[in-house]
Amino acid sequence: MWSLLQRKTQVTIIVFASVVSTLGLQALWLWLIGEQTNWWKWLSLVVFIVGVLLVAVADLLWFPVARRFPILQRKLFPDLNGEWNGHLFSTWINPENGETPPPIPTTVTIRQSFFSTSIALQTGESRSQSTRTFLEPDYANRRYRVWYSYNNEPQAVYRHRSSPHEGVAYLDLDWDKNRNELLGTYYTARKSTGDMKFERNQFEKACSAVGDNQQFKNRSNRR
Repeated sequence: MWSLLQRKTQVTIIVFASVVSTLGLQALWLWLIGEQTNWWKWLSLVVFIVGVLLVAVADLLWFPVARRFPILQRKLFPDLNGEWNGHLFSTWINPENGETPPPIPTTVTIRQSFFSTSIALQTGESRSQSTRTFLEPDYANRRYRVWYSYNNEPQAVYRHRSSPHEGVAYLDLDWDKNRNELLGTYYTARKSTGDMKFERNQFEKACSAVGDNQQFKNRSNRR
């Protein structure tokens, strides 16, 4: 969620936090060595402590709370945490037979916190790990995209025909159509491309449904 803030806002928050933490720690140091300090430095220490606690709480509790109240996900960014199963559909054409490969069974694991997102992709032959991610929400249409760059490491037994490489990909979630489905496309440094389609696994679907049921009950009670 941090990455959704404008760069100017991020810099402002970082500068403010740096100043407050410096003054607060200075007040604590002067108190420890038995010297007096100004009241505003003590106030800075209090603000610093409260800020640290808020950051910790946000990082730990944001998504558990957002699962109970899906409107929070819609207003910022959906909870993509967990395992997604599906296939890769490569556009590469085999020069020997002129055909594209069959769909490749794939598992994607997404780990999301308030401040970061990481994506790992596993097939029968290789594993990819994101190196950088970028969240791109389209609030007007309730569509949410995750862009990411990645490194791909094939297993040693397959490296005679599949070398390690880098790539860029994106995954889309359409909130109104199906919030348990991700569709995307990948582009590799080997000049190959392909499409991706994944569904949230059954356990993750059940967790997501808890929030939907809670929201439905709340609407029914208001009626």
